[in-house]
Amino acid sequence: MIISFNPAIFKTQDDDIQSILADILVELLKDNHFIDPSSIANIFFDNDNKYIFNQNKIAQSHLSDAKRQNLKDYIEKKIHQNLTKLYRNHLTHLPIGNNSGEIHPQDAYKILTERSKIIVENGINDWKFVWGICQKYSNSKIKRKSIYKLLNKAISQEMIEPDHAGGIGDVLKITERWINADRYHNIYQYKLMAIFDSDREIRNGFKTPHIDKIGFFKKREIKNIQESDYEYEPNDLIIWHILYKRKIENYIPLDILFEKAPLITQAQKSDLLSKSESDLDFIDYNKDNIGQIDIKEEFPKMFLDNFSYRLLEQRCEHHKVRIELPDGTIEEISEIEQILLKIAKII
Repeated sequence: MIISFNPAIFKTQDDDIQSILADILVELLKDNHFIDPSSIANIFFDNDNKYIFNQNKIAQSHLSDAKRQNLKDYIEKKIHQNLTKLYRNHLTHLPIGNNSGEIHPQDAYKILTERSKIIVENGINDWKFVWGICQKYSNSKIKRKSIYKLLNKAISQEMIEPDHAGGIGDVLKITERWINADRYHNIYQYKLMAIFDSDREIRNGFKTPHIDKIGFFKKREIKNIQESDYEYEPNDLIIWHILYKRKIENYIPLDILFEKAPLITQAQKSDLLSKSESDLDFIDYNKDNIGQIDIKEEFPKMFLDNFSYRLLEQRCEHHKVRIELPDGTIEEISEIEQILLKIAKII
């Protein structure tokens, strides 16, 4: 996340707020988040660019000598580091202050220190999908690689973790539980995300049967679902994503599937190769078309195998998504990138 400060908050006489601001500054020293250099000049430096924060009551009353020196070194370094356009476009901005539209320091500290959580249908298996695509895209040559490297770091350091819903039916129940938990009080929209299967197939006209779940996240009743309803919007309950394809296994490239399905026959391979990419999006994999295999157990492992992100890009080439950047620019990306960019919003 990108942190900025309203300079007025550092003039507060409230000792509790001073203390929590000191805690935020110490947390920033861990370099897990970014600080907007344009917001700190008037707080830490005088008109001659001399560092003056050591004279601030917050530094004097709530920071040790060692922490004051560490903070000085950190700020003097960060004031000269411009944030990249990619970071500004794709990471969450956290303006800390007391005014409307700003985040109270107490809530901001929780946002910076609490682990983020992704609610998935199966915490063990579905997490391998998230972990696998993150690894591949963080080692890619793709434009937004630097964002995915941050995400890979967050997962590796357990700053973000999965939560097991026990199936699609409990995704809403688990989400509500965390929204109402003290741990995420006032901050859940910054720390939670849900990912779930669409279960779209020919029998339901390629429309998801989970309209109630989408309505829950969009905070409104949906009777006749439209394509636009499948998209997350900033005012939704939390960040969420419903897969375009039927299930996670439908994202596996056929080359990888053929390697990892030990009992698949040549006839079954030929039949799958004859299908269009769209057909493969909604196929129900089972022993009749790939041989005997534990789909729930084995398919997620495939995402951790050593293959190029390009195979996933190719698998999603026919259903690109459009994203709008803060400056109004529209870009087309794969759904896999869309998922990763949504996750990046909560780290």
